[in-house]
Amino acid sequence: MNQYGRRAQRHWQEFRPSSVAELEDPEAFFTQLGADVQHEVRVRWTTERLAEPAVAGESYLERVGRLQRQRNEVEGEVLRELVLLPAHDDVALAEDPHLSAEVLAEEQWREYHLMELVAGRSQPGDFTAEERARLRAEALPRLLELTGLSDEALRRQGLL
Repeated sequence: MNQYGRRAQRHWQEFRPSSVAELEDPEAFFTQLGADVQHEVRVRWTTERLAEPAVAGESYLERVGRLQRQRNEVEGEVLRELVLLPAHDDVALAEDPHLSAEVLAEEQWREYHLMELVAGRSQPGDFTAEERARLRAEALPRLLELTGLSDEALRRQGLL
């Protein structure tokens, strides 16, 4: 089972335990899901890379950073679609007719990246200024401190 399968298994065990209980062979299911996610990330990222022209005057490190951000965005999209499904009690939120798909996607994006920051798997410097502003929108002061997105933390890093 790859990293995506393990992540899906942990997420589902915590947020969708009844779905896991209904699986005939959870190990096989999460192994296949992980492979599907890996394949989808690879296909989408390759498609985006080929469709986007090289940036004139871009240094090697700038290109690597841009491509890594692009890959992270693609990975996040695929994870939200296939792995990080809402908890059974959150299904009503996802099906709320008053929430547009755009608003729901923004909330899911923000939640995913804030969790990654809290877990230490990403840093505020991994995001553009615009993305940091999106992450800070409507966030509690304590969460901003924990994620390094507080004004003070961003100033220390030279990001604000």
